[in-house]
Order: sequence, then structure tokens, then C-alpha cells
Amino acid sequence: MYVCVCRAVTDVQVKAAIQNGAETVACVTRACRAGGDCGACRGMIEDMIEDAACGSRRSLPMFPPPKAA
Repeated sequence: MYVCVCRAVTDVQVKAAIQNGAETVACVTRACRAGGDCGACRGMIEDMIEDAACGSRRSLPMFPPPKAA
């Protein structure tokens, strides 16, 4: 799927940029040119960055385990 139609950049290319350390839209733009033209895709790129960050965090329990009686 194309994320950036203006630059013909796919979701695979954007994900690769993020996996290689791009943490902002500007970094993604430098890495693969997505978001460097009209800007319509910048929101989607931000969402992809956020999704990648949330997916990489270790899950922690919401509540402490119950104490032994």
C-alpha cells in the first residue's frame, strides 16, 4: 500500500525506515522521502511511528500481583 502517493513510497518502505531508527516524520522523510511533498501522509507516518513505539514496549501488568495469604 502506498503511504506517500506523491513520492510513491510504500508502507513497507516507511516501516523499514522506522525499524532502522527513524523516530520522527522528518527522519522518515530523510530516510525514504515519504512526507516530503504535499504532507497529506504525515499523519499516517506519525501513526506508524507511534504504533511501532507501542509495539516495542514491554508489556507490564496493570495491577501488582496479589499478596500471598
